[in-house]
Amino acid sequence: MANELGTSVAKLSIAWTIKNPNVSTTILGASKKEQLIENLKALDVVSLITPEVTEKIELILNNKPVQAQF
Repeated sequence: MANELGTSVAKLSIAWTIKNPNVSTTILGASKKEQLIENLKALDVVSLITPEVTEKIELILNNKPVQAQF
């Protein structure tokens, strides 16, 4: 999926957490300035996460949260 979007898996993963309404916080584990700068480039990828891309990612992950029915 990352290759299709022309990005890295790391950037796509971070962008997906930012765009995902089920995720409240995206925590970056950067320990060096260079890592932080690279991780922040994921902000450029967020706009590539369309509903269609989200659907493909959810199919790959196969762990989409399901709301409980009461």
